[in-house]
Amino acid sequence: MASNPLSDALEPDFETVFDALTSERCRDVLRALDHGMTAAEIADVCELPRSTAYQKLESMVEAGLLRKQQREDAARYAIDFEEVVVSRRNGELELTVTPSSRSAADQLSDLWGEVRAEASTE
Repeated sequence: MASNPLSDALEPDFETVFDALTSERCRDVLRALDHGMTAAEIADVCELPRSTAYQKLESMVEAGLLRKQQREDAARYAIDFEEVVVSRRNGELELTVTPSSRSAADQLSDLWGEVRAEASTE
């Protein structure tokens, strides 16, 4: 039995992660994120239009590379992985994202925050 019951539900698919990692702008954002930052801060540091920054950030959240922490004033983004490994097995490419060490309770709290944010925008 897995130590984290949410791990399967939160695991991103190969294409989503690969697309994010092959984007030069996404890689620029990953290099710039040494601590949690807002989308506006990331846009300024990476010299990106805010609309592009938001798009790239959301794609990296979906890929499991970033964690989005919803705050009252603005969401903050932080790196949420230890390593990404691409391997070839039986002629198929496999991509594994090793997440940062966070408890299931922390992950559930983040997930609940996202649900509340979605509910408030409807």
